[in-house]
Amino acid sequence: MDMHASSSHPSAVHVPRHLIVFLGALIAIGALSLDAYLPAMPAMAKSFGVDSVAMSHTISMYLVGYGLGQFFGGSFSDQIGRKRIGLIGLAIFAAASVAIGFATTVEQVQWLRLVQAIGGGFSTVICMAIVRDVYPVEEIGRRMSMVLLTMLASPVIAPSLGAALLRFGWPTIFFFKAGYAGALGVYYYAKVPETRPGRMSQLSLVRTLRQCGQVLSLRGDDGRRPVIYAFAMAFGAGCFMTFITNASFAYIDYFGVSPTAFPLYFGVGVVGMIGTQLYNMRHLTAEIAPRQFRVGLVVQLAAALFLAAVVVLGAHSIWYVVVSVAVIVGSFGLAGPAGSSLYIRHFGALAGSASSLYTTLMFGLGS
Repeated sequence: MDMHASSSHPSAVHVPRHLIVFLGALIAIGALSLDAYLPAMPAMAKSFGVDSVAMSHTISMYLVGYGLGQFFGGSFSDQIGRKRIGLIGLAIFAAASVAIGFATTVEQVQWLRLVQAIGGGFSTVICMAIVRDVYPVEEIGRRMSMVLLTMLASPVIAPSLGAALLRFGWPTIFFFKAGYAGALGVYYYAKVPETRPGRMSQLSLVRTLRQCGQVLSLRGDDGRRPVIYAFAMAFGAGCFMTFITNASFAYIDYFGVSPTAFPLYFGVGVVGMIGTQLYNMRHLTAEIAPRQFRVGLVVQLAAALFLAAVVVLGAHSIWYVVVSVAVIVGSFGLAGPAGSSLYIRHFGALAGSASSLYTTLMFGLGS
């Protein structure tokens, strides 16, 4: 039996009725931070007098910061509590978002995006750990699908919201992000209990690195290292991160899509993932999770190879890109929750550290 896995029964805490919805809204901060300002990136480049490369660096900086926030935030939450880390992260995210709205150079935006991302990483890495804290391991896959389904409203809505707010100037988008984080922080403080209590005196960087080593070295009952699932999911999710980084300039600049129509093209892939999450909520069980995990990754690989062939052969139709991305994203919707359940079930007391390692890999590869 895994030495770090707790019993299959949830922790003895009161689970709020809308916990899954809240976790979906919380984890959506990552998508909101990336997607909401995609339609505004050409306008921001013009405002700062820079090219598209300088603006794309604001996304890369966010992905790096998000990975750092996820790495340390998950381990810290094992030590001092999920809620404390979540609230600190939301406060950092909100403050940095306001500061970006007043930035006068692209360099300021790049560094503030790094700070914003660290706060976002702190506040979102705890979501998978909270699911592990309060639900039996047999339910983790379905619960994670419910969280992701709630979160998926963000990639659909965020670009349209960003395009609408752009009429009032690009800083409005970041002020909205600050308000969103503030509202989540108030709800978290007032309505959601701590699922893994801790004390500030337990905070230790050395302990954080030791916990990461324990996650890497742990072997399951079958002799395999659960971290293999984390690496596989990270490569799969990294494909989507790469698309997000370049979607705005690919669709708007290269294919000539208007900022108002951009959300429609961008959202096609999300529709595929919504469908797979609905399937997971009904059918994903511990017994079929390994097979579903393998099938999802194989389909994603085939779609990625097809897209690469399209580029090499010069068949530059926007619909080849849209359809390929839809399959890539939708197939990861099959593999992701299945892999998450196979991975996180091995960790009880180290659920935060395990979650941080996975998400750090995912956003690190994406960046």
